[in-house]
Amino acid sequence: MKGKFLAVVILLVCVPGLLFLNGCGGGGSSSSSPGGSGTVAVLLADGPADDYDSIWIWITKISLIPESNSDSPVVVFESDDPDGWKADLLDLRDQDAVVTVKDNIPAGRYGKIRLYIADIQPEGGVGPCDPADMEIKLPSGKIDLNPKGGFEVIPGETISIRIDIDCDKSISLHPAGLSGKCVFRPVVFVEIEKIESPRKCPRILKGTIDEIFDENTGFILLLGEGRGPLTVYLTDDVIIFGEDGSPVDKSELDEDQTVYVRGRLDAEGDLRASVIVIGNVLLVKGTVATPFDGDKFTLELMPPHIFAQNIVDVAVSYDTFVMMGCDQEVDPDVIRAGMIARVVGKVSLENQYIQAIAVLLKNQRVIGTLAAISGPDVDGGYELTVQVSDTETVKIYMPSGVEPYMANLGPVSIDTIIDLLDCGRTLGVSITVFSQDSSILTATDVRVHGIKVEGVVESIKPKDDYGMVQVTLIGGKVVDIPESAIIKNYWNPGMNEPTNEDIMLGDNLLVVGLNTCQGDDYYEAYMVIILPSD
Repeated sequence: MKGKFLAVVILLVCVPGLLFLNGCGGGGSSSSSPGGSGTVAVLLADGPADDYDSIWIWITKISLIPESNSDSPVVVFESDDPDGWKADLLDLRDQDAVVTVKDNIPAGRYGKIRLYIADIQPEGGVGPCDPADMEIKLPSGKIDLNPKGGFEVIPGETISIRIDIDCDKSISLHPAGLSGKCVFRPVVFVEIEKIESPRKCPRILKGTIDEIFDENTGFILLLGEGRGPLTVYLTDDVIIFGEDGSPVDKSELDEDQTVYVRGRLDAEGDLRASVIVIGNVLLVKGTVATPFDGDKFTLELMPPHIFAQNIVDVAVSYDTFVMMGCDQEVDPDVIRAGMIARVVGKVSLENQYIQAIAVLLKNQRVIGTLAAISGPDVDGGYELTVQVSDTETVKIYMPSGVEPYMANLGPVSIDTIIDLLDCGRTLGVSITVFSQDSSILTATDVRVHGIKVEGVVESIKPKDDYGMVQVTLIGGKVVDIPESAIIKNYWNPGMNEPTNEDIMLGDNLLVVGLNTCQGDDYYEAYMVIILPSD
């Protein structure tokens, strides 16, 4: 199996005769197991939602549903806790979480991934919705993700199933607008691909060493919570830290030890470890407030944490391992204000500081409203002006190789952005930046925030010569739906690849897109989901 399959799924209220809704649908031949077994790695990810501190999810079980109805579902994960395995989706903005890596999955074709969810709870933040007053839509606690065309487990091979719960598209105003509440309907994307080379580093894994291989080449790591065992191999340049935070030899690894492991999943579904920390350590995440001064830097902590204040000093020693991205070792001098840092270390509560064992760095993210764009320059780059507060703007250089996009929905053209700014439209953006010095910020990733609109179709203009269908929603909002828009019809889950011409009068729509220059109530859709009525 090559390439990626994408299913877009939204959790809805249960409707009689329509309890569990599919994603893309799609063909594929009938399932007949060729014999043998393969390995399935399940990863959890998130599309960013910048207005909340945390969005907690409790997952109880994940199953694969064979294309043949005569075959039983194959359980790849089941939580030991009846409340489910708990994860913070917003802690997964930059790194995927490994839910499980499961061997001995019967080879053959599968049509669905069934995800069982016990609860979802937003927490904190400054968004327009009060998390305590948010309405959560969960249909009987389970959902079917239906990748287009199904997927295949091949004997002796490993596939990854990456479940991306896009929080940014999941929170919207209630369609009726009467309750005054916001609704969290999880919009889920799933990517399935054969692992042919080591994947990017997932989030740090904590577990217990169950068995060490001969000559300390690796070990079996028990993840706990029903997530099963994971085979870990030591890379040639692995760095191991002992209980006191100092580097140690691999001979210090022992069975029954608690360890923290960072590395890459390989084509066999094993983890190739680049960093291992023995014993219980503190893991915190935050924004660098003051840069490295030769001995330490100051970190503004993101919740949750154990410190009395939100600001803490992080001591960096000669032995501290500092990394950018997955496993690129860098000098501590690159630690600059505004960067996102995840620190693994030992804590001194008395002196209120952290002795860092490892510092994992991500470039700064600038979040705000795009106020202006100028260019292109001779190299094809643009200068972006971002309004980050009522009184502050930030200028960012976007080189020619960086393309603005709407998360999971594709690119947003420069011409479209310029036209919208020229006619006074508002564009929310989240931009990852790198700075060679404090005065020049360069964009490495530019994400445009989509606007969400919900409503019932009151009238439709048929497709024009450019392939555009225009719908008017009750209340007066007008939506242009191009042929390129992603469209999903949940009234008819069996419908394969709906088009903009499949939208009907009376359909209840969730639209993600942008305002247009035609007026405040005019939008262009990038994604349309046809919902059952609430």
